[in-house]
Amino acid sequence: MATTLHQPHHHSQMSRHSALYSNIGISFWGGIHPETGKVIDTTHPLHNQSVADKILVIPSGRGSCTGSQVLLELILNGRAPRALILRDVDVILCTGAIVAEEFFGSESDGNVPIICAVGEEKFNELIDDGDEVLTLLVEKNDDGEDVVQIVSKRGRFAATNLLTKKDTLELDKDEVATIMNSTNNSKAAQLALKTVRRVASISGATTLMPISCAHIDAVTYIGPGGLRFAQKLSQLNGKVAVPTTLNSQSTDRRQWQALGVDVSHANYANSVGDAYLALGCEMSFTCAPYLLPNAPSKGDNIMWGESNAVVYSNSVIGARTEKYPDYFDILAAIVGRVPNIGVHVNENRVPTILIDARQLISEQLLPSIYKGSGKEVHDMDSFFPAMGWLIGNLSDGRIPLILGFDTLPSLTADNLKAFSAAFGTTGTAPMYHMSNVTPESMGDDAQRFLQHCGDRHVLVTKEDLRRAYQTLDSGRDENDNNEVNLVAVGNPHLSIDELKRLSEMIECDDRPKVGNVQVIGTLGRYVHSQGIKYGYVQKLESFGFQLINDTCWCMLLDPPIIPVNVNAKILTNSGKYAHYGPGLTNRRIRFGSMYDCVEAAKSGRMRSSGSIPQWLRSFSGWAVRSLKK
Repeated sequence: MATTLHQPHHHSQMSRHSALYSNIGISFWGGIHPETGKVIDTTHPLHNQSVADKILVIPSGRGSCTGSQVLLELILNGRAPRALILRDVDVILCTGAIVAEEFFGSESDGNVPIICAVGEEKFNELIDDGDEVLTLLVEKNDDGEDVVQIVSKRGRFAATNLLTKKDTLELDKDEVATIMNSTNNSKAAQLALKTVRRVASISGATTLMPISCAHIDAVTYIGPGGLRFAQKLSQLNGKVAVPTTLNSQSTDRRQWQALGVDVSHANYANSVGDAYLALGCEMSFTCAPYLLPNAPSKGDNIMWGESNAVVYSNSVIGARTEKYPDYFDILAAIVGRVPNIGVHVNENRVPTILIDARQLISEQLLPSIYKGSGKEVHDMDSFFPAMGWLIGNLSDGRIPLILGFDTLPSLTADNLKAFSAAFGTTGTAPMYHMSNVTPESMGDDAQRFLQHCGDRHVLVTKEDLRRAYQTLDSGRDENDNNEVNLVAVGNPHLSIDELKRLSEMIECDDRPKVGNVQVIGTLGRYVHSQGIKYGYVQKLESFGFQLINDTCWCMLLDPPIIPVNVNAKILTNSGKYAHYGPGLTNRRIRFGSMYDCVEAAKSGRMRSSGSIPQWLRSFSGWAVRSLKK
């Protein structure tokens, strides 16, 4: 139980609250239930704990850009933490709190958490001590910022409440006038610029820079707060200032009735989509905007939400975008500008940790590629999401330089898509570099990057990867019959090459889809239309695939798409969905390759050899000898 005392001197405020601690960051979206405050991420040490009215001590959020949406709903539901004591500044979480104050006013009074970033040393002290109760003493400084004294048994130290930081942007009247003239000086634009300034000041930004395009992640329906936010912008005559695409929303806009989606849920989901369309956004509804024909190019400054898209655009394309929070994304699209900070700046795109996978790949993966059968080679695609998930964890919030992937005989855009999505799930950084693979780490640049990593070197081992794979394959039970009830592919959305591969795989033999297994893929409208053009969609639908547009697996949470039986098993080839799925659906999630998914569609079961693929099981002298030959 929290206690609050109002002190007359200096208008200070003191409160004592129970504390929760973890040295692992948590994605508020997919990790914390927005109505209850309960931790639902089954992989997190705080699983099943409630953050409501607690002081939550974690390094930062991680993963999804939608954490800001979840924090807003927690605030409006009265289930938010009392304070977030972070190691690192987290703009995503701060944005949810700022939007609560700017757009909801008195409704959020008393529920907006204090948010502080205390640095590595003080954070480690708090983690080591683990006091059950912490005391917070808040006073104003001369700049009007809240200075928070954090009192533990060890002593006290001060940190600034990030939500009260003074405006750091150096915008003169002419620049403000230019921005407002480009937005028709609407009330929505005025509110957007005010909110953008507050969020920018958290990172200490001094200038704004123009962007060439935007991608909006906030179109997902998380709760009534997010819907009201979007509708308010529309009511205030907001319009985007740059070409703006939309992420996956929470239902298929054209098929929701045929899919049996609840009417009220569909109405809420479509209302959010409608509000963003009214703001001038394009009807794209895909979590893979890099698959669209108007994708950005290397060096473009853009504003993208959706974690997998952010990581892919920075790392694989070489475009420049921070991992922008939901809500900030549409506000920046209205203003047409973002803070000139983070990975928009050359020096901030440099890796600061080395992840060495050379030995793992040479001794573990390459022998299976060169000696394996067709089935084993098909299994290889599960290597990339498993490694992305693992390296996101190992990077500890830093941009990594990854060694070893350039030795693979082939590396496709779909491999990098799967890697990027999984990396974005567990990592905090908005990008990675793969030596001699990604565009900014080729040749001399890769050698130069090595010097920046200092002594932060991590060697990836077989056991690391085995544990990662088994964590993703969390629904496996040694005593069951490997039955699969639903095959779920397309997270991120399927590409045209993946449609081609799937259509080829189902034609490898004459076996049909078994009747008791649902087989569903999600994909954007553009790729769907291309798939029809090339005949892939017709082949897949004839086999029994159900193809869904406008939404994605992380938004498909309920029956009838998700099996009614709580003991049902869902098989996916997505590292992202394997991570979030158990908490989002309360179902058992199996993880495997695309080959596994097609085999399960035809047999109704996961392969009998268990959850570990051949290339990860075999690690012996013959493998090394085969390379030498």
